[in-house]
Parts: sequence; structure tokens; C-alpha cells
Amino acid sequence: MSNLYSDVLLAHAKNPYGAGSVPRGAEDAEALNPGCGDEIRVKLRWTPDGALERLAHELHGCAVSAAAASMAAKRLEGKTRAEIEAMAQAFAARIGRAGFEDAWGDFQALNGIEKFPARIHCASLVWQAVERALAKGKAGTP
Repeated sequence: MSNLYSDVLLAHAKNPYGAGSVPRGAEDAEALNPGCGDEIRVKLRWTPDGALERLAHELHGCAVSAAAASMAAKRLEGKTRAEIEAMAQAFAARIGRAGFEDAWGDFQALNGIEKFPARIHCASLVWQAVERALAKGKAGTP
């Protein structure tokens, strides 16, 4: 991969799924990439049976951050907390290393990102915020 900005990545960046205003409150969290200034706030909304109904995100960042947030928002809907935690760990193990196989769908657009090391942090930003939101929700803090 010589060009990070594939059609899939650009499509997510231009029309990010789950994007919108995210007010402060329970199970919201922020993450910041100090290297480039990208920042994200996420909000997790759950169904009564404990599945993620919606991952909303408010982002000020680059195309890679926007695309990764969009992909995560779409991919995580319907998952339980435990499934999301496992996916976050699997994402961290793959990004810039093992890559994403077919089962990861659009995340395959991030294969080869290791050629652009600064962008690994951009792609990981949404996952950092999601993990913080999950931890905040478990702690029951506002």
C-alpha cells in the first residue's frame, strides 16, 4: 500500500457514520492526539438488554481519525461491553502490525498504515475514547 487514502477511507471520512454533537455526561469520554491535535469525544448509548445501540462521536481531526471513528461506530453497534473491550484489544494488536483480515470489513483500509507511523495514532484515537467511556460507565462516574 503506497497510498493511505483509499476510496473506502475517504468515503468514511467524507460522510462519517455516527458523527454529531456529543454533550458531556455519563459514558462519554475524550481522547487527544497530542502529536497532531486531533481530538474526539464519544458517547455510548445502550439498549435495555446491554448491547451498544449507538456510538456517537464529535471529532476535530484528520481524514484518518474521521474514517476510523466512522468504521468503529458502524462496527460496534449491537455489541456488548465485553465484545467491545475484546475488539479494542484486537484492534490495538493489529493496527500497524498484523493488519486486518476480511472479518474486519472496512478496517482493511488501514492495512499498510505502518508506512505512515504518525497516522497509527489517528486511527487509534476513537478506540482510546471508547475504552475510556467504557471504564467511566463501569465506575458510574458522571
